Amino acid sequence: MNYYIGVDGGGTKTEAVILNASGEQLVSLKGPSTNPRSLGFPQAWTHLQELLDNLVSLPDLAAGSCAGLCLGLAGVDLPEERSRFAHALEQYFARRDLSLPIMVTNDAEIVLMASLSHNHGIVSVSGTGSIVYGVTPEGKRWRTGGWGHLLGDGGSGYAIGLKTLQTIMKSYDGVLPQTMMTDLVKEAYSFQSVTELKSYIYTPDIQKQHIAEFARYCIQASLHDDPAAVGIIREAAHELVEQTTALIGKEPWFSSADLVAAGSIFKHSSLFKETFSLKLSETYPDIRIYPSLRSPAYGAALQAMQGQNL
Repeated sequence: MNYYIGVDGGGTKTEAVILNASGEQLVSLKGPSTNPRSLGFPQAWTHLQELLDNLVSLPDLAAGSCAGLCLGLAGVDLPEERSRFAHALEQYFARRDLSLPIMVTNDAEIVLMASLSHNHGIVSVSGTGSIVYGVTPEGKRWRTGGWGHLLGDGGSGYAIGLKTLQTIMKSYDGVLPQTMMTDLVKEAYSFQSVTELKSYIYTPDIQKQHIAEFARYCIQASLHDDPAAVGIIREAAHELVEQTTALIGKEPWFSSADLVAAGSIFKHSSLFKETFSLKLSETYPDIRIYPSLRSPAYGAALQAMQGQNL
């Protein structure tokens, strides 16, 4: 039995999916982040290798052989970044006496395949990070955003989480009015005072994904119409619309393309999703917006099975 591995390496977690030759999902496993931008390549590769070890050692796959792998990594676009992972993967399978097609791409491309089952359209991602990616029917690729939390990531979970923390502290100082987000964070982290955030945030092990986790308290407060939280969510949605609009302007075809709204913020915040859709439709009413219903890792495995680049 031949099987195909698809990996979605996000900023918060990594998911791997295995499909058989008929496209049926056999296995799904999750592990920690494999984002080299936030972790560095050595740590990202260690996490990926551990996940692959767990996959290939499963008893159900003992009689099969891996016939292809596609790895979609958050924020990985430069040729040298892709080559480094591809080379490491080739060595990994060579140690197991396997030679197979390996594709390394970014997480946006595998979302297109998972959600639309075809290889052209737009994907606007708001997860831990953010990116807007577009592929024309002729295969032209364009992107906006995806520059990481220091250079970009507008409209992302990280941006919302950071703004949440900053708003809480401004509220404490009296610069901004009181917000429900303060009590939600205090309760979640068992803080006696919100000033304890300073000691927590500035510890050496706090990384991008930990900041992004605070977006959940903003989303929760927005459900209760907390003005500060609603403002943060709307602002983030508008930022992602700006990135999407910039991408659409690069190719006339994009103005009436299929668009996939993907990532955890779209999934968990109806306010974000509705604000994004309404704002984008004001300028581009012909764009068809679809939710991301299938795992990006499934799209990666499907891409590995088809054995072609988007």
